[in-house]
Amino acid sequence: MKNKFLKIYLPSFVAAAMLVACGGKGNSLDAELGDPTLLVNSKKQAKMLDELIQSIPSPIEMNTVIKSTGAAFNANIMHKTAAAKKYTTNYQQAYNVGVYTADMGYINAYDKTMYSISCITAVKQLSDAIQVGQFFDFDALQRLSKNSNNVDSLQYISINSFNKMDAYLRSQNRGELSVLIVSGAWLEGLHIATQTMKAKANDELREKIGEQKIVLESLLKVLKMCDKIDYVKNVLTKYEKLNDLFANVKIEYIQGEPVTKIVDGQMIIEDSSTSKIIMTDAQLTEITALVESVRTDLLK
Repeated sequence: MKNKFLKIYLPSFVAAAMLVACGGKGNSLDAELGDPTLLVNSKKQAKMLDELIQSIPSPIEMNTVIKSTGAAFNANIMHKTAAAKKYTTNYQQAYNVGVYTADMGYINAYDKTMYSISCITAVKQLSDAIQVGQFFDFDALQRLSKNSNNVDSLQYISINSFNKMDAYLRSQNRGELSVLIVSGAWLEGLHIATQTMKAKANDELREKIGEQKIVLESLLKVLKMCDKIDYVKNVLTKYEKLNDLFANVKIEYIQGEPVTKIVDGQMIIEDSSTSKIIMTDAQLTEITALVESVRTDLLK
């Protein structure tokens, strides 16, 4: 199956975190305030990370594909919100903020707003623990979550809240927490996609799963900038195992001619290149199983 030139799935309200530098060590909040000498400040590296973010579109596309498979909403594939209270280190808490926000995207795709409040509560509990809860308007989120017509407003508030939180974390030399939020959201999103694929096979969803090879390569680059931190090193090691499996997934690029269009009186040049994911059933099964295993280990 051919698709428009690769788009990579990563929740937009956490994508901005890939711009952050990494600092901090240890598990206590005081220790996690960061060591400025660990920060990645070079213009070259900042430019590289910015380019990675520019290639990451909205999560709406992935969630739309998931819903279009015809698979029923399955609350059991999401992380249990009751588990939020067991995470005691800032690194665990940040990672699981990402996990629960990915679950929120899944909930919103299916308009299952009755599940939103417990997810929002989990995000609040964890974000308060890492001292960034002030950047989320939880009253507004809870009010909007009661009506499925408010999905766009929920997404806007989530994005706005994260951007403020990320800026604050970077100013406090705690950017590694933003990186962990990104990492948690990515794996949970991939978990939801692969579990949906098991329930209802779909060619387009298969393509989207295969495309995660690219975003994983990007995530690894960012995680490696923070690998002096034991928790991040553990996440990196597990993600590298996933990367070993994705290495067997092939992506063929078909070069297309630029297409010129006039939009709102302005000339726009679009890339008509396409790509094709080559992933066997056996490879997909292996990836699905390892995603589940890695997720289980990291959510303990």
